[in-house]
Amino acid sequence: MKSIFSSVLLFSISLSQTAFSQGAPPPGFGVMGVPPPGYGATPPPTTTVPAYPNSLPPPSVSPAVTAPPPFADPYATAPQPGAMSSYTPQGTGAYGAPPPNAASYGAKTGPNMVNFNNLEVFYRYVDPKQKNLDGAHTIGGALTVALFNPLYLKVGASWGSGPGGAGNVGGARNADYDFASVQAGAGFHTPLISDKLTFVAEAGLNYTSLRATDSTLSFSDGSIYVRPALRFMPFDFLEVQAGVTVSSADKYDSKMIDLSTYFRVLPMFDIGVGADLGDTTRAFRTTLRLRW
Repeated sequence: MKSIFSSVLLFSISLSQTAFSQGAPPPGFGVMGVPPPGYGATPPPTTTVPAYPNSLPPPSVSPAVTAPPPFADPYATAPQPGAMSSYTPQGTGAYGAPPPNAASYGAKTGPNMVNFNNLEVFYRYVDPKQKNLDGAHTIGGALTVALFNPLYLKVGASWGSGPGGAGNVGGARNADYDFASVQAGAGFHTPLISDKLTFVAEAGLNYTSLRATDSTLSFSDGSIYVRPALRFMPFDFLEVQAGVTVSSADKYDSKMIDLSTYFRVLPMFDIGVGADLGDTTRAFRTTLRLRW
């Protein structure tokens, strides 16, 4: 009995000595958020573990964006609110970006309304101001082609006919008449204040002809013209034009003020209305314009 009791006592004493020899655990050991002992220490130089990279390659960084650290310490203090990552946000890079010219994203398509690549077709009612001839119904068109910025070319033509009146204008007297004109010119443009307001200056040649039946007093008149104008786009769907034409014509309008308004109805298609107020005639027109 004494031998058994002595054996148990000796075993208990040996266990106690072993426990005391381990020492007390370091402060904070086992507490969540506290790194274990030896965390962050440089491994001994004799280690055989391969040095694999622990982060992605450094991204490209713009001056307004802070690059992420190459190694994120799980025990480091959290970044301040508002910190930005240099990684591209979802939906703004190549992956997940809206397709080009996607209408569902609300971006307007088609060229700017104030452009210099367009084709116009118009109906124009020409009314002699002195009422010596009745008004003529004319149709015509104009083509504008942009050259290297800021130059462009423009050509146009129109034709119409009307009944004779009681008096005479330009030599046509008491007779039905045909009216025709041809125009060719070049110009340049430059923005003013903002891209919404554009100054345009154009110069060229104009030929006008009036042929009256049963009359030998028809006329034709060739002239040089200059036309400064302003083109204003207050909204994406609206353009307003105002110009003054001065020419060397002797028998037709040598001075004219033109006013036009265009409304965008399709990405590349407009409808316009306008008036031309000259010193011998006045005209009202409706225009269809295709831009590209």
